[in-house]
Amino acid sequence: MNRARLALLLLLLALLLAGLWTYRNVANSLREIRAANLTTLLNTQIEVLDLWIAEQLHDARQWAADPRVRRRLDAVMRIAARGDAAALGDSPERRALLELLLPPEGRAVAAHVIDARGRIAVSRHPGYLGRTVTPETMQQLAPVLRGESRFIPPQHERVRVVEPESVAFDRPLVWVETPVKNAEGDVIAILGLGHIANQAFADVLKIARPGRTGEAYAFDADGIMLSETRYLREAAQRGLLAAGAGDSSILALHVRDPSLGTDPADAARPQARPLTRLAAAAIAARHEPQRAERAGLLLEPYHNYLGEEVIGAWRWLARHDMGVALEMAAAEAYAPLRYLNIGLAAVMVLMALVWLSAFVSLDKLTDRLRGKQAPRSIGPYRLVRTIGEGAISTVYLAHHRLLNRAVAVKVLKPQSTTDEWTARFQREVQLASTLRHPNTIAIYDFGQGPGATLYYAMEFLEGLALSDLVERYGPVPAARAAHLLRQVCASLAEAHDLGLIHRDIKPQNIMVCRVAGQNDVVKVLDFGLVKQLDASDTRDLTSSLRILGTPLYMAPERIREPGKVDARSDLYSLGAVGYYLLTGRRLFETENAHDLTYQILHTPPPRASAHAAVPRELDELLARCLAKDPAGRPASAAEMGEALERILAAHPWTARQIDEWWRLYWVDASHPDRRLVVE
Repeated sequence: MNRARLALLLLLLALLLAGLWTYRNVANSLREIRAANLTTLLNTQIEVLDLWIAEQLHDARQWAADPRVRRRLDAVMRIAARGDAAALGDSPERRALLELLLPPEGRAVAAHVIDARGRIAVSRHPGYLGRTVTPETMQQLAPVLRGESRFIPPQHERVRVVEPESVAFDRPLVWVETPVKNAEGDVIAILGLGHIANQAFADVLKIARPGRTGEAYAFDADGIMLSETRYLREAAQRGLLAAGAGDSSILALHVRDPSLGTDPADAARPQARPLTRLAAAAIAARHEPQRAERAGLLLEPYHNYLGEEVIGAWRWLARHDMGVALEMAAAEAYAPLRYLNIGLAAVMVLMALVWLSAFVSLDKLTDRLRGKQAPRSIGPYRLVRTIGEGAISTVYLAHHRLLNRAVAVKVLKPQSTTDEWTARFQREVQLASTLRHPNTIAIYDFGQGPGATLYYAMEFLEGLALSDLVERYGPVPAARAAHLLRQVCASLAEAHDLGLIHRDIKPQNIMVCRVAGQNDVVKVLDFGLVKQLDASDTRDLTSSLRILGTPLYMAPERIREPGKVDARSDLYSLGAVGYYLLTGRRLFETENAHDLTYQILHTPPPRASAHAAVPRELDELLARCLAKDPAGRPASAAEMGEALERILAAHPWTARQIDEWWRLYWVDASHPDRRLVVE
């Protein structure tokens, strides 16, 4: 018995050492994963921010070059040169200029024209006319006087104008400033457009909020927050907001560690507290222009501006003289390590029990260890093998024990069982299960397995995604493309009639299959990003997922205003799929996500007929689908389906052609690579 206990103890010691080695490697791998995730999300956030700023600067430059603006501006500048503020205030040219720059439907709320001496010649607020901007503001505008356009981060009006009698806005504004040049190319004035900071700039920084605790925010060289915190209530309760901050953290919250230095409740002297480690690193990099990239990662937990332990990534944007940070709670970031900690603790407890117990039979333990492991299963399904894996779920080929029917079972991963992901998973299956069209993948079952693991079962398909079809066999003939697209329209028409928008139509989510002896049957998959137009909770469940989806197939309005889309957004995506089917090309060929986003928003899409033989009717239909303005697209999936029916009547894809293709190319339908893989 003593020898048996000693042998078991040695075995447990070996397991403990193996566990420690595993723990170290898993911890390192998890750090690498978190580093990659934080960097990717931060880069995406900055790309979106850069795109928003670029659009505002583009608008300002357009106004500066507009002949109507230039005529009125010249008249106003002549009045301003006389130094008569009263005449400026009464000037009809000033009022006409402001009506042009600030239309009721426009995004800007303020506008000004400042001459080369820093004197305000045009403003909606009469009290500013003839006054001078502060030296700090002139320093910010110096590059504009040299011919550059600039974005000015949030600032209070009282620090922009010298001794104003009153201020036009009690909330911070962001400004885009562009030079106005004369015929000789000399800068004669600065045209600026102002936006309420917490209605425009701050909303852009709400896109990257990973998990339950993550957030992105901007801050200036003094460590003052320039955007809205996710934790406004907590900051207010802890006395961290400046007096009079109201319901905004912009310019009212210091990115400093409240757990060090002064009392956290002492908001009167926030400068007495040290900057957080992230803010200190970013602001230090501001003074190091020789660095190739002013960015960094902090994967060891540190205290954020609330005193909570977080990890984060940062980048200093030298052109705008501000930093952007992405942080998330360390407990959430490193949650998987808890399971390893529990495992190691269990091994240590077991080692202690070996010493204390004289009744452990090594033979029985060996028999238990050698026992056959039960086959994996969930609910009534026996899981055969993995056929696909995504960010939050795994898909298995499975068999129903009683019906012996092959199905695909999608299982939510344990690390994804947060309230947000669980709600999204349940919503996906509930909405998808309401669809009955034969061109939509069928949902069979939904339930909970061991440990409350969520799963649902769907039909198992023999076929391949449209992306694989084009990659393996090249572009498809126009008649076949119309045949496939018409079936997608039929699936979408049912969904749209029920108030559901798919929002992730792409070649990877459309299968061409063999079903019940019929070939070339289309199935639309993956309703993970579906939006229910009449559901009150849709926005809440998808608010943190605004950047999900495949940008190449996104309609422009999904990028501009993700919450305001309708069924025509799916038709844009279907038009991009049709272009890919016919040409084998991406709709827009770009080097990076920023250029892709710009082209989706501003560049006219190419015609499929430029790269393939396409009937004029089909070419025109796809061009309508890809219109930037939703009003230019087909009104519904049903209307598009009818147009495709007419095209097929003139250019049929016959049953003989269908069967011949499958006979030639679908040689071994039982091969695993030729089966459904659900992302």
